[in-house]
Amino acid sequence: MFVFASTSLASADSTPSSGVIKEILVEENTKTDDDTVALIARIEVDDDWNLDMIEEIKARLISSGLFKDVTVFSEPHKSGDGVKVTIVVKDKHSWVIAPAFYTQPTNIGGGIGFGENNLFGKNQKLLLYGQIATGDSFFIGAWVIPNLGGTRLYAQFDTFLKSQRNFEYAVPTTYINDVADQGANKAVRESRLNYLNAGAKLGIELFRGFKFDVRIRGARVSYGKTKLVEGATLADVGEDVCLSGSEATGDCEVEDPGAKGNDVSTEFTLSIDRRANYYGIATGYKYSASFENAQPGFGSDFRYFLAGIGIYRAEKILDRHNLIFKSSIGYGRQLPFQQEYLTGGSSMRGWLNNQFRGDFRAVANLEYSVPIFTIKGFGVRGLAFWDSAYTTFLNTTSPDRNYLPNSQRGDGTSTKFQEYMAPFKNSVGVGTRFYLRQIVLPLLGLDVGYGLEAGDVQVYLAIGLTD
Repeated sequence: MFVFASTSLASADSTPSSGVIKEILVEENTKTDDDTVALIARIEVDDDWNLDMIEEIKARLISSGLFKDVTVFSEPHKSGDGVKVTIVVKDKHSWVIAPAFYTQPTNIGGGIGFGENNLFGKNQKLLLYGQIATGDSFFIGAWVIPNLGGTRLYAQFDTFLKSQRNFEYAVPTTYINDVADQGANKAVRESRLNYLNAGAKLGIELFRGFKFDVRIRGARVSYGKTKLVEGATLADVGEDVCLSGSEATGDCEVEDPGAKGNDVSTEFTLSIDRRANYYGIATGYKYSASFENAQPGFGSDFRYFLAGIGIYRAEKILDRHNLIFKSSIGYGRQLPFQQEYLTGGSSMRGWLNNQFRGDFRAVANLEYSVPIFTIKGFGVRGLAFWDSAYTTFLNTTSPDRNYLPNSQRGDGTSTKFQEYMAPFKNSVGVGTRFYLRQIVLPLLGLDVGYGLEAGDVQVYLAIGLTD
């Protein structure tokens, strides 16, 4: 168990270089409890100690996002045997109630959220956020428990209630968009997806950053009115007649993009996470692998699976510059509409929201950011980015899906090169982020992306809870 008591700073010449920890002292913390500070620092009484651990402990505490200042030092223990480690931490303001506003291609809206980064002073996270928008109106609630009772177990409970307007775009059949290309940002079917979801996760951290968890999730899926987008025809969606309305008057109702029903699944994730964030500069890496499978035995009306791997690496360059690389690849079998991989919008700046869909997706993102200025904890950073993705359907056999023409790779009439390259899209751009060191949430994000194959520019603005 930990022993906490008050003490004064020791002189530099009495600082022991190594030994066994006999006492851990936490000072100046006003909210985070002492046990949680020691737990985040990953030290305990009777652990071996050396001076090289000081910087590691500081990095762990700062990366937690709970503290605006951290000091760590050691001194001989009063018993004459071993060392006493003192951790001085100053808590950040841990909660925020904030409005949010954002504008993206096909989606403009706003909302309000409550975020608590240190619930009960135990490093637990609570997020409640709701928004109304032209595209996505939703409520999200999540409670994250990094450790259960001081053990290696962790948990999460969440809900996601969404009413989403979906535009499906004619599938591109050429690599470089041109006037004749039917996939050049042409929306053909509009639908509204209602998705009521809740889930729970339980995991264990086997050793530092190496985690395994299991999540069970259940959702109710239904659709509102589905219709042709203005200017689209029945041929664009692969149908012959309207279910109701008239194609000539523009109120033609067509088949929903997918089936309604209960969507229940289990997901298994294995990851190693060695990321750190030192006052806005990310370092380290994360590798993950996941497998999600529908559960008809638990009442699911859908039968599918998804499998994927992800890579994240971040490097600090020139003291305050930051280079971040992210990549993932995923494949799903017989995916329903609500589970398909999506690309475009904030996931690939320079293209419309969710412009590309598929059961296979490979994405990569490279981002380089630099400090512009910092004044009393208020910081502005500029960034440049490159986004790349290959999103397509490798098969169109799901009985729960009404696919658009040419959805499966190779269904088009172009050359083999065009057919295989058509799903490959790229974008480049620049952006900026505004931060408050005391809160560690970006207050504003503005990105301008240029889609290379489309030759088009898109702007993404988010104010408030941007991460």
